[in-house]
Parts: sequence; structure tokens; C-alpha cells
Amino acid sequence: MFNGLEVIQKADLKKYCTFKIGGRGTIIFPKNVVELKKLIRECQKLNKNYFILGNGSNLLFPDYDCDLIFVSLKYFNKIKEEKRGKIFVEAGVNLFSLNAYLKKHSLGGLEWSLGIPASVGGAVFMNAGAFKHSISEFIDEVKILKDGKICYLNKKNLNFSYRKSNIDGIILGVTMHFSQKNSIEIQKEQFDFLERRKATQPYDKFSAGSIFKREANIIPAKIIDSLGLKGTKIGDAEISTKHAGFIVNNGNAKAIDVLALIDYIELKAGRKFDLEIIIIK
Repeated sequence: MFNGLEVIQKADLKKYCTFKIGGRGTIIFPKNVVELKKLIRECQKLNKNYFILGNGSNLLFPDYDCDLIFVSLKYFNKIKEEKRGKIFVEAGVNLFSLNAYLKKHSLGGLEWSLGIPASVGGAVFMNAGAFKHSISEFIDEVKILKDGKICYLNKKNLNFSYRKSNIDGIILGVTMHFSQKNSIEIQKEQFDFLERRKATQPYDKFSAGSIFKREANIIPAKIIDSLGLKGTKIGDAEISTKHAGFIVNNGNAKAIDVLALIDYIELKAGRKFDLEIIIIK
């Protein structure tokens, strides 16, 4: 099964997500599009479902061994200049590496994203954002694999909204545009945004970012805070004392603890919230 591909059977899924929670599963690491297509064909033959794994920064894996095939695009990690101010970034590049590249090449605009532990593919798919910005502001075109074929989606084919996109396919890379900016100024703004993130979010704890999405005039974190739920624990999962929109893993939390805490929050709030995290089952 999956001959010729880099495979880890019974991988410890805790190591592949920022929550540091999960059982075991199979992870495959295609090195190029040819291998990715082969992997998908094998999954179809075996009637196996697969899931594209980015940096795992908004995932909650189950506590039990998972039957899904997880596909890591970590080898899709190149950045290429197309023309002045425009670059092509492969899906497996993480936002820390992209920010380092932008600073080095004096390209500004994405400073606010430093500290988001996401891959570019994942960030684009969910339209990651912070500080009144979103990554879709900088996207010109998205390269995807769909039904075994490479397709290009330009601006008129793309529809981004809050933590959501209409992209249907596996994101291989994205063409982005940026403005010329002094690298020292970029570095200063990157540092300032990172410090703001550390001051307002539980940056020193394991988490998957915001648990719930904002909706119109509804801000879940404010509701949770107003209910006095900060610091509430189930097992080793806790509603962050720094930011009520985060559930943190204090070291040995289980997925079942996080799910129970989500249920408890919604019970106390008397309503359901839309999840920002993806729960793998």
C-alpha cells in the first residue's frame, strides 16, 4: 500500500497539531504533484478517505486511532518571485517562513500574520486573519488540484468571507502581491504584532486558536467572558484565563475534554456557536 511514497504508519498525531492532542494515524508525505496524484488514486482504490494536513493549527484530532489518511504537504515549501511585488508561494510554506522571506525582500503587508502557526495552504483555505486583516487581501490566484487536474482560480473565481473560502480542491500554491516597504520597518511591525498577540492570547499554551467564529454582532469570547467562564476546566482542558475565545491544553488534555468544554460553554450560553476549529472524527 502506497509503495514508493514516504509514509508514517501509526504516527503520533499529537506531534502534528498545535493542540498536542490525538491518537495515532497514517501520514503520507508526497514530494511533488505526481506523488500526490498517485496517493489520491491509491486512496480511491482502497476506498480510503484522506485529509490534507497543513500545520494542524486549527485541528482537533480524536483520542483514538484514526482511519483517515492524512496527507502532509510539507515538501511543497518553495517561494518563487514572479515579478516585482508578486510571488508564488507553495501550500506547505508556513507563515513564519513567508514573513521571513517578505522581510528579506522588502515586501510589506502581511506583518500582522507573524505568530499565526499556519501553513499558507491552510491559511488561504480558511481565509486566516487578525487585526482587521485577512490573507485574501493579498491573493491574485490559487493553484489547485481537482479531479486529477491542475486548475488556476483567479480573483473572479474566488469568494472569500470570514474564515471561509469557496476553494474546492487541494491547494498547491498561491500567487500573492505585496507592496515595496523598508525591511527595517517590516521587522518592527512584525515584532509589534507578535508582541500584541502574546499579550492578548495564550501564546505560551497549546491550543488551536479561536474555538468559535465571530458572527455579525456576536463575539463568542465576550459572551464566554461575561459568563465568568475563564479558567473553567474539564480534565486538562481549560478556557484560557487570558482570552476566553481559546481552549488550552495544560499538558495532558484529551479531545473528549475539549469537546465536553465546548458543550459546557454552549450550555451556559444557551446557544450554539459556529466552530472555527475542525474536529476530525
